[in-house]
Amino acid sequence: MGSPESEQPNAYVPPAGLPGMPVGSLVRDGATGREGTLRDVLLYQPADVRPGPHAARPARRLAFLPPVGGGLEWTTKPDQVVPAGRDHPGEVPGARPPGSADRRAD
Repeated sequence: MGSPESEQPNAYVPPAGLPGMPVGSLVRDGATGREGTLRDVLLYQPADVRPGPHAARPARRLAFLPPVGGGLEWTTKPDQVVPAGRDHPGEVPGARPPGSADRRAD
């Protein structure tokens, strides 16, 4: 049998991405319009809050985005993150808005 250290579960959790946007992707924050690199998405609990079911502020899921080229990292809700080049969550590049189909004149 191995030593107690080898039987301990691994506490390292690799950075998580978002559907279609792995860690390192260039993304846009739909809430601010800023572009950055997706660094991680995790459940965040501020250090000044005691963990547990009676916490004053519950933990929340946040995306961490540093700006391209360096600068101050910011956080946003994961549902506000889209690949760079899209204007808002759920937009498909090159898609036309509803009702804008090409019509031929008869």
